[in-house]
Order: sequence, then structure tokens, then C-alpha cells
Amino acid sequence: MDVKLRGRLLGNATPSDVMIRDGIVASVKPTDRTRADVGTRRSIIGTTLLDIQVNGAYGIDLQSPSLKAEDVLRITEALASWGVSCWIPTLITAPMDAMEHGCRVIAEAIQEPEIAGAVPGIHIEGPYISPHDGPRGAHPREHVRNPDLREFDRLYKAARGRIVYITMAPELDGAPRFIKGVTARGVRVALGHHNGNAEQIAEAVDAGACLSTHLGNGLASTIHRHLNPLWPQLADDRLTAALIADLQHLPAATLKTFVRAKRPENTILTSDCVHIAGLAPGRYKLGSLDVELLPSGRICLSGTDLLAGSSLMLLQGVVNASEVTDLSLEQAFASASTIPAQRLGIKRRFSLPKAGAKADLVLFDIEKDAGGSAKAIVRSVFTSGKRRV
Repeated sequence: MDVKLRGRLLGNATPSDVMIRDGIVASVKPTDRTRADVGTRRSIIGTTLLDIQVNGAYGIDLQSPSLKAEDVLRITEALASWGVSCWIPTLITAPMDAMEHGCRVIAEAIQEPEIAGAVPGIHIEGPYISPHDGPRGAHPREHVRNPDLREFDRLYKAARGRIVYITMAPELDGAPRFIKGVTARGVRVALGHHNGNAEQIAEAVDAGACLSTHLGNGLASTIHRHLNPLWPQLADDRLTAALIADLQHLPAATLKTFVRAKRPENTILTSDCVHIAGLAPGRYKLGSLDVELLPSGRICLSGTDLLAGSSLMLLQGVVNASEVTDLSLEQAFASASTIPAQRLGIKRRFSLPKAGAKADLVLFDIEKDAGGSAKAIVRSVFTSGKRRV
């Protein structure tokens, strides 16, 4: 079946027509006078995306004790409808047997052909994080503990070795030794949910830590203006910063400043979305917490304005970043595809459509709402030759 898409290829000023035949790109040519099936001369055709931190979506919670392999497939399909062709499930701090269960289920799901290419492995966020209110975030205090390589190996075994990276606090006892042990197993280490000082952060990076998880979040609400965990991570070029670009976790000016400090090549955009993402506004449970998803997309603790998770879809974060920071749209796409793939050792290419290749693209429009905010409107998505939208 032939499908003719029309839009500007990412980074190009002039529009093109992309003809797709049975999931293969048949041609990429300048627009002609015939009508396109999807898109206009103002639409944008971009690469698909990689989201490195997903806790759940569309009502499916990866932390659930009843998680099944088919749930991972459902999230894969839901994210694909937003142009995310590759994503990393996140398991947060919990009892060890619950974390092992999540690792086993996801590792089992990855064996399925329809999931294998979309899920390279798992992100373990905790349990080796700060025990203190503020930097601990929503992670349950009773299950937070110091790093233990033998214990980590239980998770590594349950995941069949498919752990891509782990987020931890650098100030914990034995952190540098643990980081060296984990990196020796081929697992990347990110710093997050911590209150480490400059010396502890430097020791962790010297030991092999290479990422900052959702930098600017997972912090105490009040910190010293100079001596805090932010500046050392922003200053160290060996750390790539993952940022939540929903403009709520990081206000626009903060996001812009962080990107300037880290530079495009050291910036990753992620969603960090929770299972409420994609649902209708209303009241929900987030673990034991009562939360509310507002029409704006903000998830708050019920009765407060305090953030309680993200409902962001990554494509919207990419558009947000291109609107409020110095990143071009092309650079913002790279920060949500090729750069995280490179930093995490994920062997997947993200490229614009070329004749003879499987169709792998997202076609979308950017429209301004009544308040002047830019909104991503998905028109069509192909991943690995399969039409999703």
C-alpha cells in the first residue's frame, strides 16, 4: 500500500514528498502538484525518538506487582504513536523481590520480536539513593539503602544482564567502589536523587559515572546558593545531563541555562513519565499518593501545587526545548535520539527517511494554542516499516 507524506525534513527549509510503499521508503523528492495523503508543506518530518526514562504510561505502571510482558508491549505501542521507537523502562526503589520481579518481566518481554527492537534494557532508579526528604523524592524511605554489589547482581541476573543504567547517590558509603563494579559489568551509572558535594560528585565521575538523571529535580527544596549538587554536575563536561522539558519540572529559564552550560552534545531530553501520562485529567493514585492530573498536564499531590510525576510525551518535550532554549529543532531531536543512544551504548540508528530503507519517522505539525504555547500535533508515525498513526 502506498502512502505519500508531505513536510519539511528536519533541518531543511524546503518541503519534500516521501513515498512509502509496504513500509519501505520508495522515494524522497521535492513536492509536486499532486495531493499528499498526510501532511502539508508546513509539516515537519523528523526521526523517531529514544526515551531513556519511562515509569509507565496510559494506565500501565511498571512498578505494579501484577506487571506482565504484554503490558510492556502495550506501552511500546502507545509510545510509538508519539514517535518514540525506542524506550527504557524504569524501575524505582522498592523491596528487592519486587524489583527482581520487574526485571524478570521486562527481560522476558524483551525476548518478544515486537518488543526486542524497541526496548534495549532497563533503568534501575534506586534503591541506592539519598534517604533524606527532598532529594529522595517519591521513593519510599524504608527501601532506600547503601549500594551493595552482590545485591545489584541479583537484579542483574533477574534482568538477564539487560540493565542499561542505574541511578544512584554519590555520597553513600562505598559509592565509588560500587560504581567501578557496575561499570565493569557494562552498566552505565547516573547520579540522581542525591545531595552529594563537589568532592563526592568528582569521585563518582572518576569512578565511571557519566550521566545526571533529571538534573534539577530530585533535590532538596532549599539548598545553599553555591555549595549544592547542581553546580558541580553542570560544570563537569564528563557528565551528560538528562532533562525533563515539560517546562514544569524545569522552568523555561532554568532549562535554557542548563542547556547552555552542558551544550547540545551533553544534553539528553527525556519524559520521566508515570503511568498517569496519556490519561484524561482527573484524580489518580501514584503508589500510595493521591494525585491529580490537571488539564495543563501537570500532575500534583491532591490539594497542592507540588509536582508528583510527569505526564510528558517526549515529542512535546523536544518541541518545548526548541522553543525556549538555544537548541534548534534538529538539535533537540538529536538530544532525544542519537545522543542518548551514543551515551548509553545503544546500537540503534536514528536517521531521516532515505529511499530503500524501512520507514522510521514521525510527521507532525507545530501549532500555537491560545496562550502562545507551541503544541506538537502528530499526523503520522512509522517505526521499523510499521505504520503506527
